[in-house]
Amino acid sequence: MDDRRISIEELRQQQRDNWPEVYAVANPALLRLVRLSDLIHREAAKTLQDANLLSAEFDVLAALRRQTAPHIVSPTELCRALLISSGGLTKVLYRLQERGLISRPPNPNDGRSLLVALTDAGKSLVELAMEGIMALHKQQVGGLSEKELTALDQVLEKMLQQAEQRDLD
Repeated sequence: MDDRRISIEELRQQQRDNWPEVYAVANPALLRLVRLSDLIHREAAKTLQDANLLSAEFDVLAALRRQTAPHIVSPTELCRALLISSGGLTKVLYRLQERGLISRPPNPNDGRSLLVALTDAGKSLVELAMEGIMALHKQQVGGLSEKELTALDQVLEKMLQQAEQRDLD
């Protein structure tokens, strides 16, 4: 089966012909942003697959790696860094611990809880995976000038701030 999708132009033509009320409001730039986001996520997933990591696992390891050595945080701090639910995080932590990529030492300030620590194996794996992700990022923006990248960043930052504000309301 051919996995190619119709172009945004074709999609817009279909809207114009068959769903004019949507055509009148749908923004081609947002359609392109959604399509681009999907392609970026799929390319990243393929890159992470080479490292035998799921996206959520990579996110946890990368969040731990961003912390000051020895890369240990509480699950609450990790949730804040990832913006995912604690229930979702628990499953990811279990998988990473089973693979020896994190450890769960006791919290010296609270004997009832465990911390999350990046192991040497986890650090090596996330650094290797990050090399692949950074190469992918470089490829994804390689056709843009510095001026275009700056303008894109400014527009996306503004859109993101507005979306995050709506999320808080």
